[in-house]
Amino acid sequence: MPSPKKTPFAPVRRRSMEEELYLQMREAILSGDIAGGERLVQEDIAGRFGTSRIPVRDALRRLEADGLVETDARGVYSVSRFGVEDLKETYSLRELLEGHVVAHACAQLSDQDLNELEQLQRDMDQAQQDGDAEAYVALNQRFHRALYDAANQPRAQKIIMSLWLGMPPLTPITIENRMAESSQEHWTILKALRAGDAEGAAHAMRAHIATAGRALLEHVGTGGVSLR
Repeated sequence: MPSPKKTPFAPVRRRSMEEELYLQMREAILSGDIAGGERLVQEDIAGRFGTSRIPVRDALRRLEADGLVETDARGVYSVSRFGVEDLKETYSLRELLEGHVVAHACAQLSDQDLNELEQLQRDMDQAQQDGDAEAYVALNQRFHRALYDAANQPRAQKIIMSLWLGMPPLTPITIENRMAESSQEHWTILKALRAGDAEGAAHAMRAHIATAGRALLEHVGTGGVSLR
């Protein structure tokens, strides 16, 4: 039987060895270059990077905290599998938590904060018009993070970030028409925030997350993308 194909890694550069290992392996897992269920042998990874096992071990522990790798009873690491039920659970939790956090953010947002959020959304509108999904995703993350930073709910925000980090390489933004829909939903959230309507903002955020989750599940169901 031929040996399994090895995933290539780019040469390590400036960052610390552990940080570089973590970032490159995380990218490879999220992009699907390292498949769900694949074993991660520390000695093999260390040899491919030309380093000792210590930074490899530390990088794997960080990936485990992200939910991207797991260990068995013998301490053997493998890439976590992510299926439809995981997707449903993740979006259900996001819906609850992100609605809760936005409600808390409402009273904390100044006019300047709201102006900055609206400018981010205008930039997203432009990215959507340009068909630039990469820029849209980056701006979308900034938009959500700014809202959650304002809420001063560090424990809830930490859980939200862990849900983001543990996601597979799937985003509803890449689905046809989803950028335009997402922008409309963001403007609904912003309208409620501008009016000081915490309950309305929470409802709009929950609807936004739920719609994104449904779009992604439908996309998976039609064969638009495969889950590990």
